[in-house]
Amino acid sequence: MEADSAIINTFDNKFAGEPQASKRTALLVLAGLTIVFIVSAILKPSTGDYFTVCGFKNFTGLPCPGCGLTHSFCALTKGDLWSAFSFNLLGPALFLVLILAWVRSIGVLFDASAMVHALDRMAKRLNLVRLFAFGFGIYGVVRIAYVLVYSPPNSQVTPLMKLITRFIH
Repeated sequence: MEADSAIINTFDNKFAGEPQASKRTALLVLAGLTIVFIVSAILKPSTGDYFTVCGFKNFTGLPCPGCGLTHSFCALTKGDLWSAFSFNLLGPALFLVLILAWVRSIGVLFDASAMVHALDRMAKRLNLVRLFAFGFGIYGVVRIAYVLVYSPPNSQVTPLMKLITRFIH
């Protein structure tokens, strides 16, 4: 009996500093990402001039770093890798990370702690959150600079866009 409690205490102390993954959070992530993947597979987004829910784009006429992610995800689920990159350069990478988050959620729900810890170590080692934040920031600035310099015909004309182009040209 004392040996069993000593083993349990040793095991508990080993993982005392590591937060336990919440099954409720894992279930929410799994459900949410499953919906994202299903909608991406079913949805055929419009092309050309269309209504967008992006507040930044509606206000400025400029694309934000996230503009095109829905189109990119939809293209990926249909196997069109080239279009996925053309809609948003970081879309395929984010899609892959979301798949890994989906798999991690399954691991949490089925108590596959080795897999969960391996995915957590990989994310920590690669600094995924900082990497994506930095990547989307740089991508957003470059994308806006491209629109401002080359003014593609599909960019929206808004009062703010007119003011910005007046200062540049």
